[in-house]
Amino acid sequence: MKIDRRSSTFIEQLGLREDKQAGDVNRPAFQDILKLTGTRMQKAELDRLLQSIDQMGKELSKQLTWRSLMNYKERIRKFLEEIVKGGFGLKEQQGVNRRGRMKLYKIVSELDELMAQLAEEVLKEEKNQLEILKKIGDIRGLLVNLYS
Repeated sequence: MKIDRRSSTFIEQLGLREDKQAGDVNRPAFQDILKLTGTRMQKAELDRLLQSIDQMGKELSKQLTWRSLMNYKERIRKFLEEIVKGGFGLKEQQGVNRRGRMKLYKIVSELDELMAQLAEEVLKEEKNQLEILKKIGDIRGLLVNLYS
């Protein structure tokens, strides 16, 4: 039995076969799609956490209790974990700062200091709402700085 090599296959006749080389530049690689999807999911989670932090900040400004402060701190901790896990703060800050991560550490230490001051004010039961609102606003500003 003789096989004719010139005859086309059924797939070629239908036009379903396209000769593609590995690493075709017209199509994104699977890893790129996976990374992009992961980044979108992380950003959505960060947006959700930031909205949650805003809501807790409003509740804290209305109701100065130790429990509301602890809930606020817990949400900030989760936000920072997501930032570090996703590398958002690291990537953004390396481009700005020649020393690499020093800017990130500075922002995190400022956040830590502001949270300590806020805790002191709640413990002292100061009723100065403007000071507390200012600190909550400063904390939110630093979080947005890390995120963007």
